[in-house]
Amino acid sequence: MHWHGFGPWQGGHEVFEMKNDALRRPREDWDTTTVPPLETGNYLLRRSQASRERTWTRVEDALDWLAGLHDQHPHDPTLNYPDKATRLKHTRDGLLGGADALWHYTTSISANRVVVYAVICCPHRHHTRTPCPLPPP
Repeated sequence: MHWHGFGPWQGGHEVFEMKNDALRRPREDWDTTTVPPLETGNYLLRRSQASRERTWTRVEDALDWLAGLHDQHPHDPTLNYPDKATRLKHTRDGLLGGADALWHYTTSISANRVVVYAVICCPHRHHTRTPCPLPPP
């Protein structure tokens, strides 16, 4: 197993409303859009967004990437989110168990801003017919 990183995407909460679900499902321009998919495994269909720098065979490298993005995009301090160390421990356990990691949180309530980034397991246990977008070296 290895992992691919996608994101970050930044935008408003309204993207995650049910009326906008069509924006988050694979479609003709799926490889060029950055809107987070409804199903995390659909990130793997974005072949052009996979990169060597964000393809890892060591879980620690994927966690370092997540931690770095968290530092660049801190959550709104008025909200009660788990601290980064707790989040990383939980994420490490999940990734090693074959679960995707999706970090999605509010960066500013007043500006209606969220950030989303993901580490996706490959091969994917639920999207078994989706090929790897970029095999590790």
